[in-house]
This record gives sequence, C-alpha cells and structure tokens, in this order.
Amino acid sequence: MIRGRRLLMFGALALAAASLAGCAVGAPARDATPASGAKSGTAAGAGTGDATPADAVRDLPKIASCDEVGAVVASYIDGIPLSQEESYIQSDEISCVWSPPQGSITDLSQIQTFGVTISEGEDEIPDPAALGDYGSKLYFTDPRLDAVGGIALWLTTDTSVVGGGTGTVLVPGVEVTLVDARWDQNAYLDKDALVTLGLQLLAL
Repeated sequence: MIRGRRLLMFGALALAAASLAGCAVGAPARDATPASGAKSGTAAGAGTGDATPADAVRDLPKIASCDEVGAVVASYIDGIPLSQEESYIQSDEISCVWSPPQGSITDLSQIQTFGVTISEGEDEIPDPAALGDYGSKLYFTDPRLDAVGGIALWLTTDTSVVGGGTGTVLVPGVEVTLVDARWDQNAYLDKDALVTLGLQLLAL
C-alpha cells in the first residue's frame, strides 16, 4: 500500500481508495507470509528444464528505481513530480507516487496524484464466480490476463470534485495496484489502461 501521510484531502482520498482495493483483493484467500525463498518464479512441480507455464507464480519485477516505473506510466504523470517521501523500493514491495509537494499548489487543478504499488501477492487467484455479487461488482477478467492466469479488480472513486479510479492486477505471486485521482477533472486511468499498464510493469 502507498505509505506516507497525505496533507491534502484529495491525496487522502486516493490513499483510501488504494487501501480499499488492497483489502478487497486480499479478502478471498490471504495466507500467512510465506517463508523466505518460497516464491520460486515457477509453478509447483515444474521441472528445471521445462518451459515456465504462463500462469506460473512470479517474483517481483527487478525494478531499481521509480524512473523505470515512470517510463511506463509517463503519459499519466506528465507535469507531476515524484514524491520522494512516499516512494520506496523494498524486497517485497515497490511504491512510486507522483503528487505535488506540500505548499506548491496555487490552483486546485494542480492537485493530482498517480500511484503505483507492486507487491508480493497470493499464489492462488480468486474466482469472481465464487464471490457472488461481491466478485461480479469488483473483479473483472480480460483475455490478456487469462493468458497469464490473472484477474483484475476495479473501483471508481469519483466524487463531485475529484475524478478518481483505482485498480489492481493480480497474477500468481504479484499484485500491481494503480491509483489515479485529479481535482475537478476525469481520471485518466480506466479498466483497459489498468490491464495494459499492469502487464507492462510486470514485464520490467
């Protein structure tokens, strides 16, 4: 999840959306933290010389800085600075947040936040059909995700003054959460873009 204290009401909304997405994703089958080395990057039983199945459990992408993430989401963060305070790279999670610094806002239209969090996820992907109304309203499938054994979750967080959307791409072993929120304008992120960006980030 995106960390750091948001001093703007707008930023708080974006963070709340990200937290909600993460909790919803984890609800169906959240297990205890795996032991070190549990994630091998290959499906259980895969032979050393065999091709890795498309839906094999993945490791986190080998991302060294938020510059690499920014190159993928460049059109969504144009003119928005990276928040060093809220961005970090850890062994089990990568978070990059673009948001104007405190005290720099001279017009409400400048209040924009775009965040990317890539974290270790569950090996088992939830089945929306087994979740009833909860699953049908939040989760969705896409042929591009079917090919890698994945699924996605989407929440629209629009209000009367903030356009926002947050979603998570889940593949075995990794979750990619994107948050987009902008004052008095529509969010640029939608379901299709969520899947496109999520898969591009997984390929880094």
